[in-house]
Amino acid sequence: MSADASQYEKITEGEFAGWLRAPESDTFNGLVGPYYYQSDDPANVKVAFKAEKRHLNGGGTVHGGCLLTLADTSLFVFALPHLADGGAVTLQLDSQFLSPGREGDIIVATGEITRVGKSVIFGRGQLTCGDRILLSYSGIMSRLAAKPSGDA
Repeated sequence: MSADASQYEKITEGEFAGWLRAPESDTFNGLVGPYYYQSDDPANVKVAFKAEKRHLNGGGTVHGGCLLTLADTSLFVFALPHLADGGAVTLQLDSQFLSPGREGDIIVATGEITRVGKSVIFGRGQLTCGDRILLSYSGIMSRLAAKPSGDA
């Protein structure tokens, strides 16, 4: 999710009614998504997706890498209010797998930014499905300088 919510489609029907969906993309997030976003407050955003067969591992549960991708993506979304015109990259992502996700699950990331420094941002969160916690995570992100505008 970028800071410009105008590029997102508001969903009006189904299990994600009221949420925003990112436009289709040929990036990695487009490959694993679509991701949905919900927030009345930029400092309190939820990020979610519906687990499909393509998200499963050989054991029939949501692949751990898929859950980690959502955790990593959500940390960036939580940090958006602190990034101004720059971006960020993940320096460290720690996780604890607590319960498996299954096909058809709506998996929701919630979390918070716990500390904002000059060059790094710290955050933590959980992935849940209903009242089940699937993954607990924390991460550290490094700020990137804003991209120069015009000719450089």
